[in-house]
Amino acid sequence: MATNPTTIGWGGETEFEKRRGVSAVEIRGGFAQAHVSHLEGDLVQARLEVLKAIGDKGISLDFLKLTPSGLSFLIKQSECDALEQVLTEVNAHHSIKPSRAIVLVHAVNIRDEEGMLAAIMHAAMSSSAKVDHISDMHDRLLMVVDAEDAERLRAKLEESGLGGSHAN
Repeated sequence: MATNPTTIGWGGETEFEKRRGVSAVEIRGGFAQAHVSHLEGDLVQARLEVLKAIGDKGISLDFLKLTPSGLSFLIKQSECDALEQVLTEVNAHHSIKPSRAIVLVHAVNIRDEEGMLAAIMHAAMSSSAKVDHISDMHDRLLMVVDAEDAERLRAKLEESGLGGSHAN
């Protein structure tokens, strides 16, 4: 019995599937990136103490990552002074990089599309953008960049055919 591959997704797209490939590139600005390092003693406990102090001040974190000696994360640009105060109070070695943007490259099944992540990263590297962080999910790639580089990165993605049909 013959089966129509496009109706069940083998080798083609079904009517209810989103188009494959990059569908959009989105830029979200207004962030700062913080790095906390050289935590001493029990690393897990030290990280928790830093996070508790930040939470007690009501500072919201995004994209928390554990590092070999601490952690890194994004905050709203407007919370830089409050974070600086908290990290100084808990005597945590830290740096805060202001003026960061998130560039989101939306693509269905991005991990499964052969060569797509490599093509996106090639475009990012050739754009000369300073990429501070890269993370991928099932349907998008996220890059944290200097805010001044975000539009140039988007333009390079579009020039490389990776800008999507409805980039924001």
